[in-house]
Amino acid sequence: MPPSPLKTFQQELQAELFENILPYWPRLRTTDSFIPALDSLNQPVAETPLGLVMVSRLLWTYSRAYSLYGKKEYRKLADHAKHVLCIKFSDTENGGYYWTLTPDGQALETKKQCYGQAFCIYAFSEHYHATREQDSLDRAYSLFRLVEAKAWDPASGGYLESFEADWTPLAKMKLGDGDLEAPKTMNNHLHIIEAFANLQKISPSPEVEAACRRTLQTIADRIILPDTPRFGLFYDKDWKLLDPVVSPGHDIEGSWLLHEAATIIGDPEQEKEFQKLALEMAEQVLRSGIDPHDHGVHDEFHPGQPPNGSKCWWPQAEGMVGFYNAYQLSGDTRYLEACLQTWEYIKSAFIDRTNGEWLWGRQADGRPMDKEKAGPWKSSYHNGRACFELLERIQRVN
Repeated sequence: MPPSPLKTFQQELQAELFENILPYWPRLRTTDSFIPALDSLNQPVAETPLGLVMVSRLLWTYSRAYSLYGKKEYRKLADHAKHVLCIKFSDTENGGYYWTLTPDGQALETKKQCYGQAFCIYAFSEHYHATREQDSLDRAYSLFRLVEAKAWDPASGGYLESFEADWTPLAKMKLGDGDLEAPKTMNNHLHIIEAFANLQKISPSPEVEAACRRTLQTIADRIILPDTPRFGLFYDKDWKLLDPVVSPGHDIEGSWLLHEAATIIGDPEQEKEFQKLALEMAEQVLRSGIDPHDHGVHDEFHPGQPPNGSKCWWPQAEGMVGFYNAYQLSGDTRYLEACLQTWEYIKSAFIDRTNGEWLWGRQADGRPMDKEKAGPWKSSYHNGRACFELLERIQRVN
């Protein structure tokens, strides 16, 4: 008897994680740091800064891998990533972690992106869970309290986006070069709740629980659009929406992350609210965020305009988890089918079986995007986490 589609999916995810994703990233390690970026052929990309996002995501990934599978090589890379964060990125005068370093390890962009601090909390808490190093938990809690003190806006709620090195709010706030200037964003809040919920799961405390509840409520009240189950992305300080752009990748990612956070907090009303939202967001993405030709998750587009056809790696990874989560919550096999179809698209369009890891993206005509394989914005987190999540979820029902 041939294996079931779910069993085949499980076997393929295991092979992808252990043979392609996790073996790839140690090649970036240097004696005291990491190569800042590699191109699609795994050659260093000159003049690229070393990014906080990449290094903190490496710390999270390999801490999680060590916790799940216990291999010494995973612990070694996690410990190395922690060392780089603590020695090179840490601002010992003002607290927090710098945004980028020069290739030779000097502070370059000393600003404090709240998004980057959130990934450090996420990573340090995971490292503590994997190793029981008290220093990692202390760093997670210290940074949590700093973000609470410096980034929360007491006037209208929510977390501000960007700060000077000394935590003075920047006059112009934005995350990436292509992002809109906005002091409050969906992306920032989504990854703050992700980090806070992980900290609460690993080392519960009343103060983190309260911050999680408040952040979930802020997302529900301010960031989920009132007329459709999706996120608004960019807001001013008083929560005026600055751009109606649609991001199916963030919607499907948020669908499962918010439900997970509400489950960790354990409030029955919030859990019920975000379970309902998870299904509504997954349905919205299934209807309007998927390319019917290849079953990939579209990049951002504006309402009333067709998607441009380009697709990046990370919405595909998050699409698998979000649709599988919706299948678990509802039993509706349409979501399982969407998950499996997205995986088929990933295998055909993103996995690099020659040079390892996943490509950055595909243009509308199917050609690979000429962007790095590893770098400030591309690390081991989205696709590695998708494999961790799906394998754990499938295992629980087998």
